[in-house]
Amino acid sequence: MRSAAVIVALLALVAGVATPIAAAQSLGPAPHESGTAAALGNRAVLAQQSEIEQTPTTEIIIELRDDRAAEWHIEMRYTLETDNDTAAFEQFAGDFERGETDVGFDEALFERISTDVSDHTGRQMSIENTTRRGFVENETGVLVLSFTWTNFLEQTDDGLRLGDAFSTGRDQLWLTSVRSNQNLTIRTPPRYAVNSTNIPLENNSVVVEGPRTFESVDELRVSYRPTAGPGPTQLPWDLIIGGLAAVALVGIAVVAFTRRRPTDGDGGAVSSDEEPPQSGAVEPTHEPSPVPEQPADEDERNGSDDEVDLELLSDEERVELLLEQNGGRMKQANIVKETGWSDAKVSQLLSAMADNGRVEKLRLGRENLISLPDEDDLEE
Repeated sequence: MRSAAVIVALLALVAGVATPIAAAQSLGPAPHESGTAAALGNRAVLAQQSEIEQTPTTEIIIELRDDRAAEWHIEMRYTLETDNDTAAFEQFAGDFERGETDVGFDEALFERISTDVSDHTGRQMSIENTTRRGFVENETGVLVLSFTWTNFLEQTDDGLRLGDAFSTGRDQLWLTSVRSNQNLTIRTPPRYAVNSTNIPLENNSVVVEGPRTFESVDELRVSYRPTAGPGPTQLPWDLIIGGLAAVALVGIAVVAFTRRRPTDGDGGAVSSDEEPPQSGAVEPTHEPSPVPEQPADEDERNGSDDEVDLELLSDEERVELLLEQNGGRMKQANIVKETGWSDAKVSQLLSAMADNGRVEKLRLGRENLISLPDEDDLEE
């Protein structure tokens, strides 16, 4: 009977019966309203939710790119308590992936919003590379919508700026709140660092945990500056190359000096007889000079790697570092515990890393075992 209730709820949502999770107004237009006006209205609309006997948790991750585009990943998670719930959700997830339902976030909404934002900012925008995924993970039903929003960031004299893409002009925000069951993470573009923001930072990302409301664009504004020069991990290599070059120059000077020195001797015949042993004796005294410096520099470089600043790592790099420190594999629950991130964030991140071949996931009972690809290759 419970699975029947779940299916009825899902069918009701397909028919358009849903409530918003980030604003008080529905995404779908009312009969007397246009699509864009209904989507934006007087208050912003961010999403719809299903009524599967509980409100889903929602994780919104915006990965900013240095070409000013933004990769959006929106994930809704539902708890599935029985096998019938799971079967019903799996059937529904297939419909979601094929775009045959109106439940959850809809790319059409963001296309309408991007059109209005484009008119306001004067930047040509589009929603591209849209994908839908639905799956069951650890007794949880997951719906994921991903897409690329072009020209999301504003170019400034000092770098990049985030903010005006959340407004449609006339002091009107389309994103006005993040509710208690939602988290919003905005990741810093590669080769950039946060210059100023009113929002807390976590692992070099802007993190908003609901509930929180926004009254103006200034509350959402973040400025980014390009990172000057090579990153911290490149500095030791510059020192090593410079040091080796200096050693090489010294070696060349010594060799040139020793080759000239026999010609300054008193006896031509005696100098000629003694020249091979002198040459053989001089060269070994100078060969060891570069040899001890290479291991020393190597140790210094290894020492710097052991003292990694986690603030400088991306979320993916931090997961890979954790796996390396734990023998190449960890349970997903332990990754959540070590990082302090939410279950939804870790699940979304690991799914993306698995899609990119950076990690592999193995289901063991009710838990996921995460491993580095190299670890599995060694075992094979």
